[in-house]
Amino acid sequence: MNHSKQLTSTSETSLFIILLVFSILTYIFLFFSVIGIVIITLLWLISFFSHGLFLGQIRSNGVKITDSQYPQINQKVYDLCKEMNIIKIPSVYVVESAGILNAFATRLLGRNFVVLYSDIFELIEEGAEDEVTFILAHELAHIKRNHILKQILLLPGNVVPFLGSAYSRACEYTCDRMGAYFIENGECAGNGLMILAVGKRLYQSVNKDAYIMQLQSERSFFVWLSELLSTHPPLPKRIAAVETFMNMREETYFPAPRKKIVILSLIIFLFFVGGVGSAVVASEVIIPSLSSVFEEESVFDDGEVTGITPLMEAIMSEDEAEFQSLISTGNLEATDSDGWNALHYAAEYPEDEKMLETLLDLGMNPDQKDHYGMTPLMVSSQNGFVSKVEHLLVAGADPNLEDQEGWTPLIYIAYMEPTNRNDLYKLLLAAGGDPLKEDEAGYSAIDYARDAGNEADVKLLSQ
Repeated sequence: MNHSKQLTSTSETSLFIILLVFSILTYIFLFFSVIGIVIITLLWLISFFSHGLFLGQIRSNGVKITDSQYPQINQKVYDLCKEMNIIKIPSVYVVESAGILNAFATRLLGRNFVVLYSDIFELIEEGAEDEVTFILAHELAHIKRNHILKQILLLPGNVVPFLGSAYSRACEYTCDRMGAYFIENGECAGNGLMILAVGKRLYQSVNKDAYIMQLQSERSFFVWLSELLSTHPPLPKRIAAVETFMNMREETYFPAPRKKIVILSLIIFLFFVGGVGSAVVASEVIIPSLSSVFEEESVFDDGEVTGITPLMEAIMSEDEAEFQSLISTGNLEATDSDGWNALHYAAEYPEDEKMLETLLDLGMNPDQKDHYGMTPLMVSSQNGFVSKVEHLLVAGADPNLEDQEGWTPLIYIAYMEPTNRNDLYKLLLAAGGDPLKEDEAGYSAIDYARDAGNEADVKLLSQ
């Protein structure tokens, strides 16, 4: 596929720059205020713990997609991540939703998660697997574009009315485009959005053209205002936009409300943010400089990982000839923005262990940690690569090293549940892996295996 910057919605980058300027100014203002520092700290702590508790409920009660739990969807997740160049595969959960149709991507302590509500996920049993794949690809696009982290860091910019929600809507358009692009099916993309509008039983019988015209005919001030305040564009607009992007319909025009209403709203807006607006005028040098930085922005340069070297690319694409050419000339120890080096990539990507074995023979450190404390042994363990784990252990990899959350290779296996985990457990236990070693939350590999209902794993780990 031709990875094009056109996948990014037209307004996302410009709104990001404006929001960034306002956020920086707000951070500066609060930084020089004792009360401001206290407020920022309290807000971050409250947000962190509430979000952590919310994810804790999902991780303890939701059904995690793995090799042994809906393997066909797990394979789709892997394939989409590989196509999108998402290096670290997020954990995907399905949770009961009481009829609510929704899905979302989120992040905690450097780990990405995708949550699908059960009423959406059930569509795979009803002949709508492609629609579910679009929704899944849409959420993965949020991870690829780093939207979650950006919106957290840019939160102070929301002091400007409507700006944060406008940026959020632009992000949704981008992810709709990416979802449709990567599943290569504009019709299923439109259907996936229609499901959110009318439900999973009626979506196929809705006249999309009439649905879009319905919004085009609206002139209500409150319809316009509700969109302005919303983090998501109206569904008719999203359907029209994604089908236009996929060359399925002509560009659709949605008239704004009467000029008097718009002018009145602008006056209120300018009056409310006049003080902050003057600061933006004063920083007019910042915006052009930021624009020059982002004008070459591509969806694949702005995502989860940057700094991928040609050697890493060769490993991901399993290009043996290019790999052999680069190991003698490239920098083996170069790292990407997450701290992964070539050995991390060899531990993750080719199913064949030859590249990993070559890098180990060249003296690469099997215990090298990335920025989150993750080692190549952890990478191969969570992916179920038995032969790679064996090679890493022979090379001296420490089976008890911890990442920043205290996770060991054994915990990764117990949590990710690869199908061949028994062989992995035996290798790591024989190498001295400690199944009782606890992470920062006080859980061991045995605890995670027990929570997952894998009593055979518990028995093996307890021997």
